[in-house]
This record gives sequence, structure tokens and C-alpha cells, in this order.
Amino acid sequence: MGSEEYSLKFTPKAVEDLDEIYGYIANNLFAPEAAENLMDKIETSIMRLKAFPYSCSFVLDEPLKKRGYRKLIVDNYIVFYMVNEQERQVVIMRILYGASNYQTIL
Repeated sequence: MGSEEYSLKFTPKAVEDLDEIYGYIANNLFAPEAAENLMDKIETSIMRLKAFPYSCSFVLDEPLKKRGYRKLIVDNYIVFYMVNEQERQVVIMRILYGASNYQTIL
């Protein structure tokens, strides 16, 4: 696809989220291999958004939906992202544990 693909941009908070997820699983749960596997799975799923940015649904929360937030579910985590059509860019906003109260976090 080449130039047809969208670029990816991670907000600083999304990068911080990934670091925290990895650290928690590797250090608190003593499962570094599981942490690596989850990071690979999240990365693979996010990379697919470059070709298919509209493949995931909008969030259910109406104010966030109006702002353009979409959600990609990867295991117990939700990748929140927005599509910037002008820049042909997928912006990864946050990556949060699915059971968290994301409406207050976002």
C-alpha cells in the first residue's frame, strides 16, 4: 500500500501507558515473557490501523465520540485513538486497562 497508509503518532501519555503496562506485568506480576507477548500483540494491532484506520468503532461515551475517539481492544486493554484525515495520521491517545474508568481519564 505504501503511500496509501496512514502514519502513526503516539501521544506522550500513550507511550507512558505502554511503559506502565509493561512494568506492571513484568515487575509486579513477575511475568516478563507475558509482558513482551502483550507488547507484541498491542504493537501488531496498532500497526494494522495504518492500513485500516476506520476498522474500529467509536467509543460509546458521547462526548468522546463527538471528539472522534475510537477504540481498539487488545486482550484486557483498550487502545484509544483518533484519525486525523488531513494529516492521514492515526493518533494513539491512550492505552488503558479495560476495567478502568476511561471517561474520567481521557
